[in-house]
Parts: sequence; structure tokens; C-alpha cells
Amino acid sequence: MSLWNWQELDASQLTIEDAFKGTNVQTAMKLNEQVTRSTLITMIGNCIDTVDAKKSLAEGQEYKMVIDELIKLFPAFTIEDWRLCLYMMAKEAFGGYFERLKLAQFVECFTKYDELRQPVVTKIRQDEAADFERMRTEALRYITPEFATEFNPIAARVQKVEWMKGEDRLTYTEREEMRQRDKNRNK
Repeated sequence: MSLWNWQELDASQLTIEDAFKGTNVQTAMKLNEQVTRSTLITMIGNCIDTVDAKKSLAEGQEYKMVIDELIKLFPAFTIEDWRLCLYMMAKEAFGGYFERLKLAQFVECFTKYDELRQPVVTKIRQDEAADFERMRTEALRYITPEFATEFNPIAARVQKVEWMKGEDRLTYTEREEMRQRDKNRNK
């Protein structure tokens, strides 16, 4: 989702995983503050209209204060996170608002959304770390086969590297030292 097509997408189909992959609000503010701010104001306005709260944001300064405060409190949120959180607020998934929807209610709901978001983000980060570790291990195994046994001992038992066969095997460091000595003698 981008700032230009956010209204075309159905917020009811948006998941926290999808929202996590979106554009960070602070980054969007740096790239195009005017469009980002107007998008967030529209999102908040749609939420207020749906909830139909009698005591809600009325002036532009109140909208600006809410947006600035939420960006400060939740800097890791993406535009999609905002969209999903405000959609959930409109559905009153975080509880009723008793005809009041001001800064305190937005902060409370964004905090509850952040609590829902944290386990999902943790899982995504663990999956990324596992993928990185797997790719690193595979890369090291193919780049430096001498060290492959260090990272993959099962493969070393099944297919022994040539230099490891027999009783008189040398370590990689010992073989390198021998090569260096041979080079120095041949000079």
C-alpha cells in the first residue's frame, strides 16, 4: 500500500503481517510530509465519522497534535499499521469510547494494537534470523569447505573431506602453514 492507493485496499483483509511489511510513517513523513499528514488526517477522520463520537477532534490543531503524538509514541508503525488500527477502532475492537474520541482514546487503542502486534513482529524477526543463519551456514559451507564440518557435523560424517581420511590428518591451519613453508623454500 502506498500513500496514493491506500483507500483502494480493503482494510478488513489487512493482517498485522501485511501491515508490518509496509512503509514506516516516519519515513513517509520525511519523503512527503504533506501527503502523509493528509493521509493520516483522512484515516483518523474516517474513524471518527464511523464511531460517531460527539466529543472528538474538531480543529486542525487537534488532528496535528494527535498525529504528532502517535508518531512520537509509536515510531515503528507503518502506514498500514495505522490503517489497520484505525479500522479496528472503528469496529470498536478495543472497546467502546462512550461518545468520546480524543487523544487519550487514540493512544489507548494504539497501545492495545501494539500489544497485538508485538508477538507477530517477534515471530517475523525470529524467522528472519533463522533464514539468515541458514543462508550463512550454507554460504560458508560452499565457500570454505574446510570449515564445513564446524557448521555441519552430520555432513562431515557422511561425506568426509579428502584430507580428513586416514589416521594422519592435518588441520586446515597446519596445511596452510605447510603450503607457506613450501612456497618459501621454492623461492
